[in-house]
Amino acid sequence: MKPGDVVWVRTYKADGQLHRWWQAQVEAVEGECVIAYSPIGTPVYHNPQRFPASLFPLEHTIRSYYWPGRRHTLLEIYDADGALVELYADITSPVEVTADEIRLTDHELDVSFLTSQAPQIVDQDEFAEAAAVFGYTDEFMRQCYELAESLLGILAGWQPRGATSGLHLRRVS
Repeated sequence: MKPGDVVWVRTYKADGQLHRWWQAQVEAVEGECVIAYSPIGTPVYHNPQRFPASLFPLEHTIRSYYWPGRRHTLLEIYDADGALVELYADITSPVEVTADEIRLTDHELDVSFLTSQAPQIVDQDEFAEAAAVFGYTDEFMRQCYELAESLLGILAGWQPRGATSGLHLRRVS
């Protein structure tokens, strides 16, 4: 995987079912971190068994950071004018990166840092629901909350790169 490559990002539910997928362009690879860029309008596909509509275009530009083996992602979310709207971290399975794909399981617990607020752990109700549906253990839930707590400080100190990418963005089918 190298800058300019177009890859599929696939997120799954804890039962192994594909949940959401889209293409992103690799903007950079720094150490083990893969930085992917998805402009406004990027088609995002959803499992039609879970959503009434299966295609939603992105409403924001998103720069995503993926570290193989880590149990979280980090997203910079920008509006159409290029202003930072939010930093966001998903608590996930260990991220898997292959030559043309990034895969992870979303465990529904997230950390959000809106530009007008302090960082906070969000979607705790969705996480509790997922825990009941998928049988998360107390230990697993504790580890997820500990990770979310540690991400509060990371998001608070994060230095966003800005909304634009130096790459010529392209899509492949």
